[in-house]
Amino acid sequence: MAGPVATSADAKRLISKRIPDAAVVDIHLLKGDKSYDLIDQLHDRGIRTVVITGYSDVSIKPGKAVAVLQKPFREESLLAALRPSRTE
Repeated sequence: MAGPVATSADAKRLISKRIPDAAVVDIHLLKGDKSYDLIDQLHDRGIRTVVITGYSDVSIKPGKAVAVLQKPFREESLLAALRPSRTE
């Protein structure tokens, strides 16, 4: 397990050193940092990404994340989203 980290820059440094199997990413990070570019990079590297947010309107391009979970979310929802589907 790597992280948690508070900024997109910190997350990008982590994935440059070690590619994780999956990532859980909040849209709004420390000091107004937004994670859209990070989500794109995770997707481009083939990292299974679950986005979490407290906002109802998020502009995630289709296919960039396996799930977008609204806060508060149930642990079961997060675990189900992190599991690879049988077709993967």
